[in-house]
Amino acid sequence: MATVSRVLSGSHSVNPELAARVEVTARRLGYRTNRVARALRRQATQTIGMVVPDLTNPFFPAVVQAVEGALREVSFSLLLCDAGNDVAVEAELVRNLFDHQVDGLLISVCDRIASRQAARLAASRLPLIQIDRRALGRMSYVGVDQAHAIGQILDHLAQQGCRSFAYITPHPAISTASERLEAFLSRARALDPDAGSRIYAGDFSFDWGHEAALRILRARPLPDAIVCANDLNAVGAMQALREHHVQVPRDVAVTGFDDTLLAVASGPQLTTIRQPVQELASEAVTALRAAIGDPSLPPRSTELQAGLVVRESSLRAGGDRVRPHRGPDGAQ
Repeated sequence: MATVSRVLSGSHSVNPELAARVEVTARRLGYRTNRVARALRRQATQTIGMVVPDLTNPFFPAVVQAVEGALREVSFSLLLCDAGNDVAVEAELVRNLFDHQVDGLLISVCDRIASRQAARLAASRLPLIQIDRRALGRMSYVGVDQAHAIGQILDHLAQQGCRSFAYITPHPAISTASERLEAFLSRARALDPDAGSRIYAGDFSFDWGHEAALRILRARPLPDAIVCANDLNAVGAMQALREHHVQVPRDVAVTGFDDTLLAVASGPQLTTIRQPVQELASEAVTALRAAIGDPSLPPRSTELQAGLVVRESSLRAGGDRVRPHRGPDGAQ
């Protein structure tokens, strides 16, 4: 029994030939380790909880898939919860994950202020890493340098000859939205003193992108470019422009953020920011496992670099096509 236990738990102290015999026999018998019994013995479940704000946003399924893959490599399982953009649901899900005795928690919060109570409660009970969105500055976080990403978009649009800008965004209650908006205002005002008067704040949805673009159309003249805080907003905006016979990018350039499947499925294909999803997941899982192994580790924040992916929606006649922007994987 002891030998079998050592082999199936991954111990390297067993003779390789004997270990191979044990593994062959286990497969033949269809044997699987009793995770519940192992958890009781070790006081650890090898399970991570993850709470995301909205699985209808195509960015988050990509992140979840990458996180699950990173966990699988280290023999951990994932319990996934969708808060549905509801802070009260988010808090209840956090409490439910306590009951499931997860070893640690990854959370992308619904609201940078209203989610603080749930985040503090979670951090007081188990190791926690904030991923993509955050509520507490003094808590470990893995995300993207939003200012650098927005700067790439505006530099590219300026090279295309754009001099006036509108911005479609969620309300800044979301940390990523707040950071992107601040970066946009800081950089765009140097090119367009009136950029601050063309901010359209709603949510991250297709519907809001569509509605915001209709408002931009009613407030003519059109800006040279519409910068959107995510791909859903951008695709919604392009739909509204198409309905009113405004051509992208000839009449107005449009950009997104996230590089989801929508970016290549849209017409024209969308210039957007490609987030380093695999690296984001790997960094978050590594940080969480370190915190599980040593709860006394101090909080740390990691900001990764995202890359601009240039496609048709921003390439205007006479613009600079010589210096493409490349993402972390070399994509243009």
